[in-house]
Amino acid sequence: MDHMITAASDYILDKMARHNCGTIHSVYRKTINISFPDGLAALQAKGSPLSPISLITSLSGEEMAALPVKAGDPVSFSPGRLCINGCCVFTLKQAVSYDLKLTKVLSQKELQILQNHICDVLSMRDAGSFELLFTNPEKALQIPFLAVAEKRLRSASESIASAKWEEGAAELCRFVGLGLGLTPGGDDFLCGVLAGFILCGQDNHPLACALRCELNSHLEDTNSISSAFLECAMEGQFSRAVNSLCSQPSPSKIFQAFSAIGHSSGTDTLCGIAYLLKNRTFLA
Repeated sequence: MDHMITAASDYILDKMARHNCGTIHSVYRKTINISFPDGLAALQAKGSPLSPISLITSLSGEEMAALPVKAGDPVSFSPGRLCINGCCVFTLKQAVSYDLKLTKVLSQKELQILQNHICDVLSMRDAGSFELLFTNPEKALQIPFLAVAEKRLRSASESIASAKWEEGAAELCRFVGLGLGLTPGGDDFLCGVLAGFILCGQDNHPLACALRCELNSHLEDTNSISSAFLECAMEGQFSRAVNSLCSQPSPSKIFQAFSAIGHSSGTDTLCGIAYLLKNRTFLA
């Protein structure tokens, strides 16, 4: 029986089209990660948030977990389909493809509204991750990895305020691999910072260029799944949730969209955007 892939990003479909085989990287309850020579794709249960590496299926989480798939199994790609272990077939013929490249630049008024909305959203969360640096600094300092993050963030901010772009980028890159979860919060935070540059129209700013350059040499400092998302962010590829910020959604809608992304990954990404927005006056 063939299973359907209902949605995917242009980004991952283009990457997969360059290859004819891959390998199962890892299997989680609702996600099967597939590695191939220059990327990683994620087969996900229906209703999962769409990311640049997503292949959203028609299967429920329980149905995904029941598939006879394990790490190391071979995967073959052919036009319109992929096959795992010679027997588990997913068809792409009816998949809706989405362009997830973030390109829109917001006005200063829109940026201020977005900054206020994100602050409101962060105040709604208490997941024990990066949001505490913005909402409850005293509590954050009691959590070891957040205490480290606070020190590094303070140092980065001082460098940015002094226009020491390379130093600021180096300090921000010390967030790679920092934190808990499948994708460490520090990596999600950096993805948010990179999105913030685009929203502010500063994607070619010396700090943005220095950060991307520095990140390229630190991708092996975190796990391969998180590294894949950092690579996407450096290419301007972000989740539908991040792209939706361009339409100025209400705090409640932002909360709903980003809370669906992992335990704290969505919120940590918002923290990175909030940080860049807060410091955007130093980039002018």
